Amino acid sequence: MEEKIMKTLAILMTALALTVSARAADVTGKWKSDFVTVVGPVKYVYDLKSDGTSVTGKATRMADAATNETTLTEGKLAGNDISFVETLNFNDQDIRIDYSGKVGGDSMKLTRKVGDFGETNIVATREKMASVAGKWTAEFDSGVGHQNYIYDFKVDGDKLSGKASRSVDDVKTDTDITEGKVTGDEITFVEMLKIPDQDQAIRIQYTGKVAGDEIQLTRAVGDRATNNIVAKRAPDAK
Repeated sequence: MEEKIMKTLAILMTALALTVSARAADVTGKWKSDFVTVVGPVKYVYDLKSDGTSVTGKATRMADAATNETTLTEGKLAGNDISFVETLNFNDQDIRIDYSGKVGGDSMKLTRKVGDFGETNIVATREKMASVAGKWTAEFDSGVGHQNYIYDFKVDGDKLSGKASRSVDDVKTDTDITEGKVTGDEITFVEMLKIPDQDQAIRIQYTGKVAGDEIQLTRAVGDRATNNIVAKRAPDAK
């Protein structure tokens, strides 16, 4: 009888844990906050990843000309309640900073307790990723002639991949996009361009900013040239 009761309790506890996990807020992504402390104004980016009731990630702190990056620990989610710890190295001393608060959509209201020094109420706002998945077209003049491009982007979280299709005169190439990243409205990626009849691929580094249906890109072709180009979303990509 006792064994049956224990099995029933175990099943109920498992079901309860799964229910809590299912109801936990999704905080995966980057959250920004800026506020004033006793040592002056600071800016933070919290890069969080939630998995059920567990939260991991990093905190990047920017104050004056100094930037610190810290791995977050003890992260927990219970419904909309969140807590985590940042251990900040300041003046060669480790300071424990406890965060606790509530998630509400794209904002978090947090209490930030800095050791025994005091606490501050802050608000962190989720950084929205630009919508870049799909096909984008660009054409521009360069040292090798007029170039036409189709960039076919795929996005998974903050990772960017896809293909770059290039046409110059009658020569066409398809190249995998690598090292791609989306951070808010900023994107970066690499095209390792293989020129026909040449053994060596050329590394082309792209950096840019997304604004609606346009991307302003800087295209650095190895150490040979730099082009500022505009890619426009293809009409059928919406």
